[in-house]
Amino acid sequence: MTKKILILGANGQIAKLVVNMLANTDTQLKLTSLHAKPAQHIAKLDAANEADLVTALKNIDIVYANVGAEGRQKNVANALVNAMHTAGVSRLIWIATIGIYNELPPQQADLWRNILGTPENENSYIGDQAAAAQRITASQLDYTIIRPNELTDDNKMQQLNVQTDPNEEIIGGPITRTSVAEFVTQLINNPDQYIAESVAISSTH
Repeated sequence: MTKKILILGANGQIAKLVVNMLANTDTQLKLTSLHAKPAQHIAKLDAANEADLVTALKNIDIVYANVGAEGRQKNVANALVNAMHTAGVSRLIWIATIGIYNELPPQQADLWRNILGTPENENSYIGDQAAAAQRITASQLDYTIIRPNELTDDNKMQQLNVQTDPNEEIIGGPITRTSVAEFVTQLINNPDQYIAESVAISSTH
């Protein structure tokens, strides 16, 4: 049976890789982006607009949200949770980042705090991400939050450390966008995995 997938942030690097990986699978994709251009096969959609999301969610089975680092995560999460409840769509795959639970090793945590802020400050990058994740985990959705380690552009698949305890200190190293995309693709193809979990993924070095 064909699965219908709504992708939010389809212009993102990881999302583009996922679209390619799903090309020969039994999925039907609805691609949307805030920054869609007329020449693309991508619909323009502001993922913080709840009413527009409800419309986009018609006949959708799975939402894959890759909405980027624009300081809008909390607003998008709030609108999306409400819209999915309204539309009766339950399965959500949400890309966040490690660090939203203060789970980074001390040296990395100090570096990231200086650049990206803290989970307690919702006006910082990490804080916005943390608030978004909190909204999703408090919902009735069948969510999976994916928290990749620092991202690299190497075009290779890696062996992954997968950690499902948000309070466990992160082990492993930077992860390629290709590896993240592969993880997302496998989850879309096997949507009964990692339900109601926040999953950190890192390379095994």
